[in-house]
Amino acid sequence: MSRKEKILSEAENELARRVMDARISFKKRESEKAAANPELAFAKARLGYIDMCLDRRSLGMGVSAKIKEIAGEKNAQLFSLSTAELEREKAAQEALIQKLSAEYGVSSGAEDDGRYYCPVCKDRGYVTDENGIDRRCTCFKEIFALKIREASGLPEGDFELTAPPAGMYPEKADKERYGISESPAGNAAKMYEFAARFARDTGAASKKLLFITGPVGVGKTHLACCVAEEAIRKCMFVVYSGIVSVLDSLQTRFFNSDEEREAYEEKREFTETADMLIIDDLGVENVTDKRYESLISLIDARSANMLKTVITSNYSLSEIRSIYGERLTSRFADRKNSMNLRLAGDDIRLLKNTVR
Repeated sequence: MSRKEKILSEAENELARRVMDARISFKKRESEKAAANPELAFAKARLGYIDMCLDRRSLGMGVSAKIKEIAGEKNAQLFSLSTAELEREKAAQEALIQKLSAEYGVSSGAEDDGRYYCPVCKDRGYVTDENGIDRRCTCFKEIFALKIREASGLPEGDFELTAPPAGMYPEKADKERYGISESPAGNAAKMYEFAARFARDTGAASKKLLFITGPVGVGKTHLACCVAEEAIRKCMFVVYSGIVSVLDSLQTRFFNSDEEREAYEEKREFTETADMLIIDDLGVENVTDKRYESLISLIDARSANMLKTVITSNYSLSEIRSIYGERLTSRFADRKNSMNLRLAGDDIRLLKNTVR
């Protein structure tokens, strides 16, 4: 089973668990109501038998002797009533339930009243769209996104792609200090807008490679994580990993056990096929020709398969060229497929330490 299949299975199992918990809780509440209001409980049970009789009759089926036995003598006459008589009895029971519910101050049962974990799909996990096609309900999507987040490797944090965090970037422009004409705050606002466009555009013509560069501590990883969170909200499979770990996952290895081999192959497959791959800190690894070729092959394969890749680095595009050569640089420079963002500002970690 691939990691994607495992995440999907975990989400389905979690929804099933929540549905079961909701049913158990509902039955417990109903039992408590029945104990406190026996007259109302009997009326609801009688209505249930009436509905069953009408359903069976519409299908040309009779009611089994076992069900009649369970219904008891007080409901025995229901099974010999005509359809018209059952309809009248149903209306009478519904009116009685409304009356008793008002007197006891409890739900009449006409609404869901906590019967379902998800009242939208009534615990099916699917909703039917205007074309009659079943689609995953929001209840499942929320759980699925949570499971994707747990398996992604993303660090904990509040990652919102709407705008840069307040106070993260200086408001005053200083070209000599920051290397850009406008203020770091104004520049960051633009970079977040571009990143949001990258995250939300998933069409065939959308850009597949996002390169985020800038000095140490200016929020490159934070922005990459914001992009990842946006993808997760849309239930896209996301992997976050440092460059060293990514390259290690692409190398041929020998294993001491089948379990080690399966874990390695699962990680590699997920790295290669996730909807979005975040590679953090390009440039901290030891560069070798073999590892370099693996990185280029990974980027090319993912772009060819319409998968998005986000890469952060302290190095500028010109520095990447001098370290890695033209082949990798050309991937970032391809304006048709790649988007390059540059953040500027002060080292946020140093600022935090200064405040302390």
